[in-house]
Amino acid sequence: MRDMKRSILKAVRDSQKTKQDAMDEYVAARVNIKSLEGRLEEAREKATLLRRKAKDAGNTSAELKTADDLIDARWTGTEDGSAEDGSPENADPGTVNPEREHPAMEGNTQGGMPGEPNRWEGGES
Repeated sequence: MRDMKRSILKAVRDSQKTKQDAMDEYVAARVNIKSLEGRLEEAREKATLLRRKAKDAGNTSAELKTADDLIDARWTGTEDGSAEDGSPENADPGTVNPEREHPAMEGNTQGGMPGEPNRWEGGES
């Protein structure tokens, strides 16, 4: 009788642990998303300010648009027509290959924006 009680209690605890582990993983993922959204907003604001600065320095709107177009094309892999070669990597020119590192992040293994210190010590923000 005692063994059956222990067995049942162990099964209940295991069931609750699985449930709690799933909730913990979900919460961690949502916190990560919110953190990334905040960093994305900061990066967009910074890019807007730097665009104004570049324009004030004498760059024309056409030159800035050309730079934007080159960045977009290089990011999606379409600047040389490679998206039309039928390879899976470039099958959809509107998507980013998750295995391909963003050029601005090359050599940056610490996270954060290029040139910024690592704000993610131990996986926390």
